[in-house]
Amino acid sequence: MIEGNEALLPTAGEDPGARAPAPGSLRLIQALVNTLNAETGRDLLGTAPEAARWLTAAGLLPAQSALTGVHRAALVELREATRQVLTGHVERREDPEAASRLTMALAPSRLTLAVDPAGGVRLVSADHDPFSRVIGGVAAAIAAAATAGTWARLKCCPGQRCGWAFYDRSSSSRSRWCSMQICGARAKMRAYRDRLAD
Repeated sequence: MIEGNEALLPTAGEDPGARAPAPGSLRLIQALVNTLNAETGRDLLGTAPEAARWLTAAGLLPAQSALTGVHRAALVELREATRQVLTGHVERREDPEAASRLTMALAPSRLTLAVDPAGGVRLVSADHDPFSRVIGGVAAAIAAAATAGTWARLKCCPGQRCGWAFYDRSSSSRSRWCSMQICGARAKMRAYRDRLAD
């Protein structure tokens, strides 16, 4: 990913809660999940050319690169597998199915360690295939966030027609909704109507 480009990554809408973006390379994961706006139906990965444009903007794919329909489907699966894991972060629950799904979606990454002359170490894709390198970039960003302790703070809103990824900066890390005024209020209204119906 292009260093310093994290805040500029395109998403399919505005953050409903006007939250600050996730820190560092975790912003890539947040933006990837937010390429789909479930409420409006806007999908930045809707076609292979659109997906290639998004990956180029994210610095994961060289300019003028093309994706196949198979690559696009794999990228969408990676996005949705990530969304499933991030939804589990809201409840702080283990979800073996979600973990397995994301592990499988990341399998083409073929990561290795790269050591720089100053002694720094980072994960990089060992594969020369451009799409494997895309998956490797996403996998490396997740690994870096897990090491930094920020991975569990990236969550997906459980609101109906939402699923927006947001970074929980609360001291207790217990935020549930992307926006309490939108999704939180809708959930409270549904719960109220359900109680009246009983």
